[in-house]
Amino acid sequence: MLMTIWFKKAFFHHWDNEPVLRKGTIGYAALMMLECMHTRVAESVEVSSMGFSMPVVSDRVDASYMVQSYIDLPEPKSGHLFDFGFLFDFSRKCFYFRTLNHLRMRKADSDAQKAYAIRSRAFGATGLGAPQLRGQLRSLEEHYLLLNVSRGNVLQDAFDQLWQRQRSELLRPVRVRLGEIDEFEVGHDLGGVQIEFFNLVSTQADMNAEMFTTDSVTGLSYFRAGSMQPLYMFELCGLLFGLAVYNGITLPVSLPRVFYMQLLGKLCNKPGPLSDGWPQVSRSLEAILEHDIHDLDFVFSLEANGLRLTVLPPPSNVDARTLLEVLDASRIESSYRKTQADNIDSEQEMTPILEDSQDVDIRSIEVEWPGWRLTAASKGPAQVTADNQLEYVRKYIKWLTIDSVAPQWHAFEKGFFSVIDSSTLKMLSPDDLRRIVEGSDHLDINELKRATLYTGYDPKSRYIQTFWRIVSGWPEVKQKQLVKFVTAAERIPAGGASNLTFRIEKAQPWSTQHLPTSSTCFGTLLLPKYPSADILDNKLSVALKYGLEGFGTG
Repeated sequence: MLMTIWFKKAFFHHWDNEPVLRKGTIGYAALMMLECMHTRVAESVEVSSMGFSMPVVSDRVDASYMVQSYIDLPEPKSGHLFDFGFLFDFSRKCFYFRTLNHLRMRKADSDAQKAYAIRSRAFGATGLGAPQLRGQLRSLEEHYLLLNVSRGNVLQDAFDQLWQRQRSELLRPVRVRLGEIDEFEVGHDLGGVQIEFFNLVSTQADMNAEMFTTDSVTGLSYFRAGSMQPLYMFELCGLLFGLAVYNGITLPVSLPRVFYMQLLGKLCNKPGPLSDGWPQVSRSLEAILEHDIHDLDFVFSLEANGLRLTVLPPPSNVDARTLLEVLDASRIESSYRKTQADNIDSEQEMTPILEDSQDVDIRSIEVEWPGWRLTAASKGPAQVTADNQLEYVRKYIKWLTIDSVAPQWHAFEKGFFSVIDSSTLKMLSPDDLRRIVEGSDHLDINELKRATLYTGYDPKSRYIQTFWRIVSGWPEVKQKQLVKFVTAAERIPAGGASNLTFRIEKAQPWSTQHLPTSSTCFGTLLLPKYPSADILDNKLSVALKYGLEGFGTG
């Protein structure tokens, strides 16, 4: 702690209140030392910037000037305060990150306006050459990245429309028209349809496309090793993931901390960070480091597509066509046992039974997994000893988190960074990025109440006060159902409920026979005026129970 205070004083003594820092100065060196200390602490526990943050830094520099100076940063002789994310609390970093993305959107819009002006000057008078060139320029003139997708085929429709889009198009604000093929009139997207679109993308990628697998104990998802989905689907998934982050959309996903470490270029080499996604593996690796190990081969295992493989550690230069040297393999056979429930003749439950595995000659295996090539190992395994047990643990972590899903991971990264500028992530920690992507499961109903807007109702009226008294008395699970009903959001965005668009509008006609409805396009609850609190509570509850998936009345 004393060292931290000393380096803070050294920085402030030499800082000129400018966000751009000259490398090689005492102030810059003091921040480098603080960063090393912060990194060392952060590797042992999940920490925020507590004890390292300096709120006065943000107070002394105008926010817009801070962001613009980072965009205009001269390279490579200068550093920036954003290089040292521990200086800022999460709310500041979140604001800076979103502002950087917003400025990139503004530039994309400006480029579209310039393209329109060029076409107008070139072809406005004579129209010569317009039929050929207008088609080429038209895409450059759009102010939005517009997607028309059907609910039942979100991933494929998105792929068809995002394939080979120019980077300048991807940097525009996303607008979505979501419906079935013959009903795209539902497409004025002012926020809610975006949210539902990304909700559906997350669901289809996890469940329908079998691109990810979710641990039944931790509830966290990760890439499915040996996925049979083509790699372009993972690139698309990364692109959509990046578009959500870029547009400030919270995703209903739950991913391990290691995932966010790797997106930030911070490789995991200790068991601790695995504890949320792979708690048993984390404990086992800790035990290997703490005890003498005997009779343990320096090999890894992989189960995918009906095969159980034992492989040697992959070469360090793993590329998109990953090579696995297989020592032995067995085929996992599955059968099903039928059980019939009492007094139910029409339904049968299918229970899988894992039979004894069958040894397989690796030379006879024909593997056509996207991105993989298997070959029989030319040598036997080494043994784990006291001299190499640390190397074994580090390589096992790399195998678990990267190498076993290398083709999928590299494709995902390619898509993600086609939208997100890696330099904008420099100020974020893995926990910061996780909060931005996944939001929070906690809803502060009082914060939502303070941020709510009204049309046709007075927020101080007795009826609205009754509404909030009823909603405040609900369990949090039901309160979040209301938020989803109105906004389509399944998570509370980073920064809290005040970042949601939530409106209450007086519905017409005023009839007790009508249920409340919603327009998630506008984040609006269309609320009739009921004669009593009991009826209001009942009608709201029924609307939430039977409300259709989607965006209400559009």
